[in-house]
Amino acid sequence: MPGSPSSYDPAETSHQALRGIKQELSRNPIVTTVQGFPSGQFTQVVAELDVTRWGVDREDATLTVRWFAGDTPDSKPEFSFHYGDTHTDFGWHHHEQNHVDGWGHFQKRTDSGEYEYTTQRYPSYTPRRLVWEVLDWLSTELQE
Repeated sequence: MPGSPSSYDPAETSHQALRGIKQELSRNPIVTTVQGFPSGQFTQVVAELDVTRWGVDREDATLTVRWFAGDTPDSKPEFSFHYGDTHTDFGWHHHEQNHVDGWGHFQKRTDSGEYEYTTQRYPSYTPRRLVWEVLDWLSTELQE
């Protein structure tokens, strides 16, 4: 029976979430290209960004998104929206870790090359909705 726990496929559910993320990213004017990898069943989506549209002078800007829906329908999703360019990298992550309390954190590489971590709360765990939140946070982070 479709939708029953016995028919739950974590790989397919994760792929569907990443397809939705890819579609939402393609709607944003700073995204120049977006692709899912591997082509058969996505495990990540990579978007090339033109952040000069936000007035930010950066080259080779990308946003890499990974999403794992979890082993069961009731699992917390594990995900990351990680930004990188020629100057910096940082991202919003949700997974088990020991850097901060809870699953959610923001990490940013410091001048020393190490990551600095802060707790992050997410307003939604809906993949498509979260794309827009992250893009808003990304704009703010790059313009600071």
